[in-house]
Amino acid sequence: MAKVKCPCCGSFAHTSGQIPNPNEWLMFADMQFPDPETQIKAGQLYSQAMHAFRCVDCDAVAVFWNGLEASPVWYRPVLRTEE
Repeated sequence: MAKVKCPCCGSFAHTSGQIPNPNEWLMFADMQFPDPETQIKAGQLYSQAMHAFRCVDCDAVAVFWNGLEASPVWYRPVLRTEE
């Protein structure tokens, strides 16, 4: 199972394994697909996505802004609101 080490707590974000991955999100820029009527194949959509993975322990998020081959940028939760 591929993983990246979390700099916030030392645990890991798993970047492979179970499909769908419960710790992975795919992101798209709003202007990436400006026409909502355009049809696109799932594989093409997946290849154009930015991937984000959540640390299994502290919920920090690793975002791969420049593709999965590049190093991620980590974001740590700074405020949690209680419902």
